[in-house]
Amino acid sequence: MREYLMNRKKKILIVDDIAENRKILATILSKEDDYEISLASDGKSVINNIEKEVPDIILLDIMMPSMDGFEVIKALKSIEGVKDIPIIFITAITDVDSKILAFKEGGVDYITKPFNKQELLARVNTHLTIKVLQDDLKEKNHLLQDREAHLEKLVSEKTIKLENMTISIVNALENANFYNDNDTGNHIRRVSEYSALIAEEYGCDVNFIKKIKLYASLHDVGKVGISDSLLKKPGKYTPEEFIEMQNHVKIGYQILNNSGIDEMARNITYYHHEKWDGSGYVQKLSGDSIPLEARIVALADVYDALVSKRVYKEAFSDDKAFEIITSSSGSHFDPKIVEIYVKLRKKFLEISTVLE
Repeated sequence: MREYLMNRKKKILIVDDIAENRKILATILSKEDDYEISLASDGKSVINNIEKEVPDIILLDIMMPSMDGFEVIKALKSIEGVKDIPIIFITAITDVDSKILAFKEGGVDYITKPFNKQELLARVNTHLTIKVLQDDLKEKNHLLQDREAHLEKLVSEKTIKLENMTISIVNALENANFYNDNDTGNHIRRVSEYSALIAEEYGCDVNFIKKIKLYASLHDVGKVGISDSLLKKPGKYTPEEFIEMQNHVKIGYQILNNSGIDEMARNITYYHHEKWDGSGYVQKLSGDSIPLEARIVALADVYDALVSKRVYKEAFSDDKAFEIITSSSGSHFDPKIVEIYVKLRKKFLEISTVLE
């Protein structure tokens, strides 16, 4: 079934009231041989005809007459049989509130105009890959219902396939980031490795270690909703920019919450900027009220940021990173996790060097 889904042409519906915008998107996407493009100029026609020709993915504008993009997605999510179609917003609206609302309403991505052609293709391909995996999983769920005599065996197979699907989704998102930003790709790999090391030394069970290594990759997935100009700003943020940057945890949580992914992934994404003393964001949790997985990834993320070069700073030495992290024990970081980091310091350095 998956082979069939992967090989057939993927149907992409572009919805925009401006003909020139539709033409630009269609021209870019039609260069891919396995895409079949259809166009719509307003939301009402989409809703009235969606069940006649169901697309694999919808690229939806927000500012349209009669029905705006938010009204369109609400209507589509109420229609059985089409509510699971991934919807990517493509719009000139850049404010954070609109981005958060787009994800709350069920959008899978938010691309602002003007956009980079290669990034657009990479994101569309990523979400189509995820859609194929999800469709394949649904088909297997139907098989589970039809084979009650083999229920125990099939449940076991379903669990494995769910894990494989999750890995595929993580890899798809990771590859999309890597395509756009090689530093980001290596960063999330290193954070995953550091996190697994800490979890193992902490005494977590094998399942926890396996999951945190997988889901740590998604800790900053919400940055897809933050403008490149802010992400790559070579200097300190203004107070207003810092508030906007903080929204990436909310956006990331909405993305993962909509996907139905494991709670650990959502916890990591939403809470990895909380601090042990309660001075972090966004919930200002403290101590053990911060999920363990988020406390682990918090240190792993900060360590890697310290020893890596960024647009706004040069890489710190391992000694300087050690000084900063150990001095933040009990304030920024869980003291027990800092103790583990101290013990594993050489392994951290090895990972940062190998995956540089």
